[in-house]
Amino acid sequence: MSTASIFPFPVLSRLSKWCKVIKATTPLYAVIGDPIAHSLSPLMQNWFIQHFGLDAVYVAFRVCPTELKNAVQGMRALGIQGMNVTVPHKEAVTAWTDEYSSEVTLLGAANTLKNVDGKISAFVTDPYGFIESLSENSARFNQADVLLFGAGGAARSVCYALSRLSVNRIILHDIDDQKTESLLRLCRTNLGLTKTVALKSIADDMNDIIAATPIVINATAIGMHPQENQSVIENVRTINKGHFFYDLIYNPAKTRFLRMAEKAGAVVQSGLDMLIFQGLQSMRIWTGEELKLNHASMQELRTLLTHFLGNHE
Repeated sequence: MSTASIFPFPVLSRLSKWCKVIKATTPLYAVIGDPIAHSLSPLMQNWFIQHFGLDAVYVAFRVCPTELKNAVQGMRALGIQGMNVTVPHKEAVTAWTDEYSSEVTLLGAANTLKNVDGKISAFVTDPYGFIESLSENSARFNQADVLLFGAGGAARSVCYALSRLSVNRIILHDIDDQKTESLLRLCRTNLGLTKTVALKSIADDMNDIIAATPIVINATAIGMHPQENQSVIENVRTINKGHFFYDLIYNPAKTRFLRMAEKAGAVVQSGLDMLIFQGLQSMRIWTGEELKLNHASMQELRTLLTHFLGNHE
């Protein structure tokens, strides 16, 4: 498949400018995970590098769990200045770093490493990506009740973000009771979300729950490509234009969960902007620069990522 068939103009014209001189002093950034071939991070982070005129290059490395320690040691040995960490390493990687941000300590996971003279610091940027992605919709969260599906790492980051958005109450649901109880404790004990409750099952009264809950968030993988026909909820009749539905999934661009809500009049949002802003926050950490994207730049990057996803399913 040719490059022209994947990327539309003017995206293609911008891509052609990525050819650059890589010097011996050019900083190296990377992402590690297993698998990693599907990752959007190299495309997105190299777009940031080009857009902001940075002297850097970003690559991907497949690292299996048994090699994680060696990968972090290799970061020191090779002078890799920044690294993103994706599944399945977000929790385990903290064992091999020298210090953590307060968010990493709370959430027990990291997705960003920074190397300064061999000292590796760990950060988590997902909560900031979530908050920044909301834009004008952030006002909806003030003193609102939120129904959150999921209790894994993504849901923990969302709860951290919700604690900064001054929500009134979180209603949690996940099929894993142990993870749900752990997240419930985190919310009540560490995040100041003392009104957080957990649903034991998706009962017949889901219509009543959603009718009384203006914000509904999916932080599970249900509905992600290639299972686009699935949704965490079905046949809900009480969704209306006063609701805000957010799905952390960005492939497909609009999940069944979001399509159902939008059809009923709700405002909906996918996880694409969260992906962009958590990645941008990583670049800010590595460079120490306050990097910002205007509306036109955001739209260009959304188009680039969406077309890439559409041609790699």
